[in-house]
Amino acid sequence: MSTIHFRIDDETKRLAIQAAERHKISLTELMRQRAEELAAEERQYQDGEHDVWLEQQITLAFSRYDAGESQFISNDEMNSHMDELKAQAERGKL
Repeated sequence: MSTIHFRIDDETKRLAIQAAERHKISLTELMRQRAEELAAEERQYQDGEHDVWLEQQITLAFSRYDAGESQFISNDEMNSHMDELKAQAERGKL
């Protein structure tokens, strides 16, 4: 757990405390909830950004395949190739 400290003017603090009381919650708990909401919003944003990137990578891979610039291999072939690369790396050959 972490602690956040910030400064606000007295009027803002007074009004925020009143708003928290209206919600029947402490100002600290209300601010914690708002911070959690912001964090959840950021997670959704980052997940969405990753989804866009992943879709772009998939489209690019199929475009290269359609243009004859790449080929798909089976999962077994890929695992075999990765095992060989790992072995080369361990021998200092990469």
